[in-house]
Amino acid sequence: MNDVRTCEKCNTPLDERGACVTCHAAGQGLTLLSRSGYASVREMMELLEEQGVAPEIEQVPPRRPEEHAHPLWNIYVPEKDVPRAAAFLQRDWAELLGDAVAARAAERGLRGVDLDAGGDGVAEQLRPVALQECPDCGLALGAPSEAAPDEAEQK
Repeated sequence: MNDVRTCEKCNTPLDERGACVTCHAAGQGLTLLSRSGYASVREMMELLEEQGVAPEIEQVPPRRPEEHAHPLWNIYVPEKDVPRAAAFLQRDWAELLGDAVAARAAERGLRGVDLDAGGDGVAEQLRPVALQECPDCGLALGAPSEAAPDEAEQK
């Protein structure tokens, strides 16, 4: 892995000038709510704006090579709005987890995979996931279970 300099206070990768974008935002009275990909951060931003909160987003300097192509973003809110913004986002996420399928997926993600345990459980967890599409936006996750590896990459 590349030796990327990070902030001693918050572990954010430093920019090309050696400055920490997260600490700089904190110095401007903003508090970091989350760090994620652009689509997730943009969605949170829009939801918070609908609630009358004034969020700001900012690209985070890359830590890993893949973050050059798919950077992470910080979403901040003014310090005074943190309780309201956090409560709103927690309610929004809780609604998602009210869906039984989403709750099981989140549980699997938290549990992880113990490759050293062996047995059928590992094979079950590692088997290809059938392609699932979002009915609202068309986002497809997983790969066709019958596809050869190169066919799955083309979908």
